[in-house]
Amino acid sequence: MADFLLYVFKLNVLAALLIVLVFGVSKFLSKKYSVWWRSWIWLAVSLVLLVPVQIPDYWNVIHIQIPQQVTEERVPAVREEVRVQGQEAAEETLPTENSLAASESTDLLENTSQFREQGIQMPSVYQMLAVVWLAVAALYGLYKLLGSYIVQRELKRWSMPVPDKSLEMNYQKLCRKMKVSHPPKLWMNAKVTTPLLTGLLRPRIYLPSDRYTWKELELLLSHELSHYRHHDLWYKLILQLVCIVYWFNPLLHWMRREADQDLEFLCDERIMKDGAHEERMQYNYLLAQTAAQRRNFYGLSTGFNGSLADLKKRMVNIMRAGNLKKGKFITFCFLAVFVFMNVMTGCSEKEPEDTSAVSTGSVSQSESESDTSAEATPTPETTPEPTQEPLTTEPVATPEPTDVPEEEQNTEDEDTEETQQPAEDTTEETKTDSEDQGGENQQDDSGETMEAVQAKVNVYEGEYRYEYVMTGLVVPEYYKVKVSNVTDTSFDFTIYYVNETEGSEEVVFRTHTAVFVGDGMEAVYDGVDYYLTFTFPDYHEAYPDATDMEISGYGPVEGMTFSNNSIPGHEFS
Repeated sequence: MADFLLYVFKLNVLAALLIVLVFGVSKFLSKKYSVWWRSWIWLAVSLVLLVPVQIPDYWNVIHIQIPQQVTEERVPAVREEVRVQGQEAAEETLPTENSLAASESTDLLENTSQFREQGIQMPSVYQMLAVVWLAVAALYGLYKLLGSYIVQRELKRWSMPVPDKSLEMNYQKLCRKMKVSHPPKLWMNAKVTTPLLTGLLRPRIYLPSDRYTWKELELLLSHELSHYRHHDLWYKLILQLVCIVYWFNPLLHWMRREADQDLEFLCDERIMKDGAHEERMQYNYLLAQTAAQRRNFYGLSTGFNGSLADLKKRMVNIMRAGNLKKGKFITFCFLAVFVFMNVMTGCSEKEPEDTSAVSTGSVSQSESESDTSAEATPTPETTPEPTQEPLTTEPVATPEPTDVPEEEQNTEDEDTEETQQPAEDTTEETKTDSEDQGGENQQDDSGETMEAVQAKVNVYEGEYRYEYVMTGLVVPEYYKVKVSNVTDTSFDFTIYYVNETEGSEEVVFRTHTAVFVGDGMEAVYDGVDYYLTFTFPDYHEAYPDATDMEISGYGPVEGMTFSNNSIPGHEFS
């Protein structure tokens, strides 16, 4: 048990080091290489962790030994205690009673030898850790399974077969074009906002009720069919199982999120590797359109959406699709390093020193001493007749305690009472002080107010518009934030809803003042109905000038990024 747990711990450490190394190297290879090589590394690490085949110790070059937990054996101490009690009983009783006590002590020693053979077994630290590990993994897996079941039930509840026969025919043609022999069934669902592939054994593609042109649906369905052809749902299941089993490793959860993103990148590259520039722009427009109304789904599924930060990377990756290398040699190098480290390093429990001879010697010595004392003790048959007067059977007088004068005793009692009295008073005073102090602290906490601090970023007056408006894409409806009255500690803001089709603007959040708090890198507006937080990510590398702004706490603009393209020296297209 101990060696297996230590081996699992070693695998998790090596996997964490490999994940960090892959992430660091991928920063430098993203412009020339696809994420194909990363996806295979994630899969290989997951399979090794799910099937932890232990490497023999004699292969290890570096082997770490951890001292073994030693469980104390209390039986010799019990035997010694019984022997001492038997001797004391023999000394304090009559000769006839002495022999009886000695025989009883000998019987007790013989009985305790049975406890020595059985031993006192206590659960080790490794056993307790294994119980906690498996219990939490079981609960976590049950939680994930229940969540997936609820989502599948809701999807089926609000779904219906596709009523448009022409759409079904075009879908079958697309499946034949992509060489999908057993395509997933096509269903309509009013709850989804983008085509969604789900189901391991009975896969289905759920289409939203929104009206798409067939050209748009062809791109969306091609994306989901690409996931289906490459068994991406099973890939996600393997990574999900790894996160359930090794719930205590945070880097594995991060690896799963990166793997989900890599699957979307690979799917985009397969669809757009031969696409024209106009087709890629239309594909990016669909990504931006679904991002504005995305909805997160729990469980094993693939959807044509993602976070805004991921969409930025995906749009850039789509424009470079077909020009990136797979990086098979890079995959081989990383996996070789992982296998080499796993084989060359080991960790096991150190074997304890052999103390059986010492313990056996001590037990035999105690037994011989007890036998000697038993032989030396006279029995009723061999006890000679006393030549002197027979011993009286009166009990030995117990010495009375030394008499203390009554005056001194009263004096000592008074001193004791005086000594104890201040302690009680001090306790009461301490309790009163702590209660008063707790009340004051509670009052301070309830009356605490937020103070403005000096801003560490430069917010400029003007309009911060929804970021996709700046990319040249046609966005008919969007939000913008107008900033005014900028000071060192605060600024005024107003949120507008813009409809380019109608040429109108509408104020959806009146003008209020936000103040900088904390380290001066974010601002807040604490109103009666809303609590807004303003953050300023440095997407355009203009720090300390704030070219970008994100707002949380107001639903319509939650998760959006707003950019200011009029800051001197930081204009962008």
